[in-house]
Amino acid sequence: MDDCATTAFAEVIGEGDQTVMLLDVEGRVVAGLYVDSAGSDVSSEIGIAFGPIGREATQAMRYLGLGEWRAILCECADANLALAPGDEGEVIVVAASPFVPVGFVRRLLDRAVRRATAWRREVA
Repeated sequence: MDDCATTAFAEVIGEGDQTVMLLDVEGRVVAGLYVDSAGSDVSSEIGIAFGPIGREATQAMRYLGLGEWRAILCECADANLALAPGDEGEVIVVAASPFVPVGFVRRLLDRAVRRATAWRREVA
């Protein structure tokens, strides 16, 4: 992945304790970066874990007749997470410290979705 893709969400996340990644349908990182608290790049591992969520959420919503999924928010012991569908089965993942309010994480997700769409147009 080139520097442009790695830093695609830099202006969205700013200096805070959060990150954003764009994953393809297989869980490969298309843009963004996930660095753990020890400073290690764990983007690939996170991508593999979260990549299939888009397909699963789409199937669940179809089965339940609830329409299309728009976002999933999770408050966890180690992070607050938010996920949204992107284009063509992609998934946008926002992760933040558990001390970052969930409402902020949700707003960050909205900004990340807009940025992912714009970034895709820029690199296409």
